[in-house]
Amino acid sequence: MRKKAVIFDMDGLMFDTETLGYQAQGELAEEMALPIAFDFDYYLKQVGRSDKDVMPELASDFGDAELAERFLKRMKERQTGIASEKGLPIKKGLYDLLAFLKEEGVICVVASSSRRKEVSFYLELADISQYFRYQVCGDEVSFAKPNPEIFLSAWKPLGIPKEDCLILEDSLNGIRAAYDAGIEVIMVPDLIVPDDEAKAKTIAILPDLHAVMDWLKEK
Repeated sequence: MRKKAVIFDMDGLMFDTETLGYQAQGELAEEMALPIAFDFDYYLKQVGRSDKDVMPELASDFGDAELAERFLKRMKERQTGIASEKGLPIKKGLYDLLAFLKEEGVICVVASSSRRKEVSFYLELADISQYFRYQVCGDEVSFAKPNPEIFLSAWKPLGIPKEDCLILEDSLNGIRAAYDAGIEVIMVPDLIVPDDEAKAKTIAILPDLHAVMDWLKEK
């Protein structure tokens, strides 16, 4: 294969953490009697974004910045608690893809909108930390996706041309960030249904990570 490095998103791509997040937020919205009509569409607006990026909108919706901060903090705790108790849902093909890339000598990196605390927790829970050279996390950059900063920060230390790098994403914000970073991206849809913009800004849209591995084998 011609790619020398692959940059992985995490939530919704490697793990089904978006479903866990939706469950956690739904439970807390009821428990905390939040002044919003919480539903799936409300949650979708947060997908692919960092806490720092989402916070002003939650504070506005709740009419209380402290309540919004407390909600996000408790949501992260509830989400990781669910994963610890019931198991972390691993996306189809993840282990096989990582093993294949390791055999091929391809460098793997994580670029996630989640905080380093959550990224480290999930990678260790899935026992895959060893596959990644390093991680760049949402609390370590100034601007969240769709700004390309996180992908440029993940790519630069590799010391390779952008054309030798590939990004794997599930969200439209992630695809926009990859596109603006000038790095090829494959979409593996999770909660977001691919639209015309996604089709225009990706080099492929594939159903799962097994399909990504097969695609790479052909290159």
